[in-house]
Formats: sequence, structure tokens, C-alpha cells
Amino acid sequence: MTDPVREFVRAFNERDLDAFVAVLDPEVELHASRGLRKGIEAARVWATRAPGGVQQTIELEQLYEDGTEGGGGRAVALILRRWHWEEDESVAGIDVMAWAFELRDHKIRSWRPYDSRDEALREHRFVHP
Repeated sequence: MTDPVREFVRAFNERDLDAFVAVLDPEVELHASRGLRKGIEAARVWATRAPGGVQQTIELEQLYEDGTEGGGGRAVALILRRWHWEEDESVAGIDVMAWAFELRDHKIRSWRPYDSRDEALREHRFVHP
């Protein structure tokens, strides 16, 4: 069975929208910077990126999980969001952050980004070494 968190990141990076929505619960909630997005179609629209200009790639550095082996639970991914110019791949910036996930039936039920890794780990009850 596919790891939904890693598949979420992979599909997002590769702009594979069918694979992206395949790991989402039908009642998914994405807590995006421009507001809450609910449901598969809203998630597909959110993940659709226009070509050209500045693009982002997510690098998963570390994944904390609790209860995910049973298909539910929660996870916090420590990530680097790398911004680059699509035309020549030159670096436009790097954000150090975290993404938090709640799972249900081996699907992403909720996704929330955090600018503070410590806040994400604390809020979702993980201990950062």
C-alpha cells in the first residue's frame, strides 16, 4: 500500500493531479494560505499550478508519524519548500517549514502548513530531538 504522505508530496512535486487526489479522503480539508479548501475538486484546483514563472518543489527531510500504520493517525513532515524559476531552474528561495497531516482509511483527511516546525511538532504532540 502506498504511503499517503509521501505520495502526496511526490504527486504534488510532479504535478500528477490524478495521483494527488487519489491519496485524498473525499472530505479532505486543505488549510491553505488563502483559506480552507474542502473536497477533492477544491484540492485539485489548489494543486494545479500554471506553467512558467516561480515554481515550488517540496523536499521531505523528516517524517514523524503516529498511528498511521493502521490507516489513520497523524503525521508531521519537516520539509524544505524550494522555489525556483521554471525557465532556467535557478533558485528563487527556500522556506524551512512543516506540513501536518491527519489520515483516515489510508487517505489524507487534513493538511495544514506551518512556518514553524516547532509549532507543528508541539501542536501535533511530537517531540523534536
